[in-house]
Amino acid sequence: MGLKIVQSILLPECRLSEAKNDETKMKKLLTLICLLPIAHIFGQSKPMAQWNFDSVEKNEVIKPLERRLIPSPEIDRSFFVTEENSAAKSKILGSFHKSVAGVVGNSLQLDGNTSYIETEFKTPLSGDFSVGAWLALGAYPTHWCPVADQNINAKKGFFLGVDAYGHAGVKAYIGGQLVEVQSVKKIPLRQWTLIQGVFSPTEGLTLFVNGKSAGNAKTSGDFESAPSEKLLIGKSTIKQKPEGTVRQNGTQPVYMFLDGLIDELKIYDNSLTTNEITDYYNKTKPQTAPLLATRFLPLSGAKSGKFGAIYTTLKFYEAWDKPWPVSNQADVVINFDDNAHKFIFWRGTSYIPHWITENGIWYNNEFLETWDVNGCHEPMSDKRCQYSNVRILESNDARAVVHWRYALIDNLNIFARVDSLSGFGEWADEVFTIYPDGVGVRKATLHSSQPQSQHEWQEGMVVMGPGQRPEQVLEAGGLTLANMKGETHTYDWGKGLPKEKDKYGYVQLPEKANIHLINTKSQLKPFVAISPKANAIFNVYNGELRSDVSMYPWWNHWPAAQKPSDGRYAMTDDNASHSSLTNINWDAYEITEDTHTKIMLHGLTNKKAEDLRNLTNSWASPAKLNLGNNPAFSGGEYDPTERAYQIKANNQAKSLNFSLEANANSPIENVAFVVKNWGNREISLKMDGVNVVRGKAFRYGFRDTENGTDLVVYVEKKSEKLVKISILSSQ
Repeated sequence: MGLKIVQSILLPECRLSEAKNDETKMKKLLTLICLLPIAHIFGQSKPMAQWNFDSVEKNEVIKPLERRLIPSPEIDRSFFVTEENSAAKSKILGSFHKSVAGVVGNSLQLDGNTSYIETEFKTPLSGDFSVGAWLALGAYPTHWCPVADQNINAKKGFFLGVDAYGHAGVKAYIGGQLVEVQSVKKIPLRQWTLIQGVFSPTEGLTLFVNGKSAGNAKTSGDFESAPSEKLLIGKSTIKQKPEGTVRQNGTQPVYMFLDGLIDELKIYDNSLTTNEITDYYNKTKPQTAPLLATRFLPLSGAKSGKFGAIYTTLKFYEAWDKPWPVSNQADVVINFDDNAHKFIFWRGTSYIPHWITENGIWYNNEFLETWDVNGCHEPMSDKRCQYSNVRILESNDARAVVHWRYALIDNLNIFARVDSLSGFGEWADEVFTIYPDGVGVRKATLHSSQPQSQHEWQEGMVVMGPGQRPEQVLEAGGLTLANMKGETHTYDWGKGLPKEKDKYGYVQLPEKANIHLINTKSQLKPFVAISPKANAIFNVYNGELRSDVSMYPWWNHWPAAQKPSDGRYAMTDDNASHSSLTNINWDAYEITEDTHTKIMLHGLTNKKAEDLRNLTNSWASPAKLNLGNNPAFSGGEYDPTERAYQIKANNQAKSLNFSLEANANSPIENVAFVVKNWGNREISLKMDGVNVVRGKAFRYGFRDTENGTDLVVYVEKKSEKLVKISILSSQ
């Protein structure tokens, strides 16, 4: 308590003179001065506890076990930081942490999902106190998260931390009441910020940010310490549902973790003066930015130059990547020749596939989804891809085919509609057949004991990376619908939800619309086309809009989030996030007793919505293929699930000749052929008697099956009249 006594002692020259005339008083005064910390006499308080984070100690305990004479040691690996005054070790827990350059020496990076420090330190504070640390945040927590917490939930002690909006705050139990002070301004991301809380009986509880007062609360009564409670650094003491939770039943309470760097955590058993705080800030203020890189979604600026599907492991940022137990083939990417766009399946989106425009805007058509009282059953709930998986079925010069399988589960990992006899819940298989022109077919099949029950099959959704808002990637007129007459209507979110919707969100303009164009701020824009025969109906996303935050609905419980949340409003652009615009419902392509299948055309285009009619007709009302009288081949039917004509080779004929009887209602706009059992024979191509050189406009590849080898041919061609085609074997 000597530190506090010195604050009340005055030593003016007159008092010293009087002391010299009284030998007894002089001895007592000198004795007292000798007992006081010299640093404090000169205006520098000494912390009672401090963590500098300059080094991380690694400790391994190896149990030399073996099984059948083969060594099988168990390794217990632990990491520690040291409290400087007592030399006590504090354990670092979680999947990722890292020692990086800090404000003074090194700092400690925590991952925001799992890592924190559990100290054995118990703070025997009494009377006034101070606590502070330097922070550089990568993202804001989803609720109040401590830099240091003396378990304030026990209704004693203190708390210093940051809330879900980025406000710094200090809390303490004083006079039997919880007193809170928080900053008005947000702490900026990826910048060093000093936050400090100070309590004194005379001044109350004060928050300081970067050496200046950011708020004060007058108090009455004494600070109630919690000397038996351990100090937690970077993790909340209790679980809570995230601030901004939308659907409470489908969201679980979770711990909050600090995402970013922490340095120079100091606790004082006295109230620091304003001069001490200002002086400390000025002396330690860093001159360089923290080593905390700006975060971008994967594939930012990536180039390939060759069409096809590949396995890879996409990188986000180190603290997010590290906990994933994956190798170098975790994700699937379809590249295109022009380097301008991609189609990807990333574990950070639960493998929900995305088109990526030439300037990096992500878009998806969602997935199969259903509901119950506990929220949504969908792959979005499978945050760790425990049930969602992806594999490449084909990849050649002509096309790429990818299979995505997932379970319809909620955030409790409970399946939708579990069959009482088989024990299986609902699953989905989606097959994506993608061609070099950036157009593909999505074939989605629901497996269910009740396949015709209510499900959502499509939702037009954009995904944004940290630092992006919906307005940065979407025009205010975010959606244009078109019909096969060329009539269009654009729906505008600029003044709230589009006025043309009814109370359920359905829109009617133009009549019999079947083409859906998302107006992203890019040259290539995502589109969907439904067969005119499939009776498509459209609605705009009809709720959860906060016009004071964004013109579009905006959430960040997905993608890249790890917590079991069925919906959380995005507070700001600190994390990856998404916005939804539309839903489409349309007739099934096929129904069985336990399956329900729908198909749609989708891709990226630089055309206007009304200019997609020919492409749509070429798929929904294809030109008839005429094989003539050639017994070597049969079939010729068009398969809209593959966007390709299916021909069967009955023998190893030297050539395949046929015609496509195109017209204005059944045009050709880029076309593909699958010739089954062709064999592994190279080919050449003639179109209307003219040789077509293999390259961008004429591509082919092979597909091995259990019955032989199929030929897959892709041709860039537009026509509204008959076209004659010859495929010639080089053997």
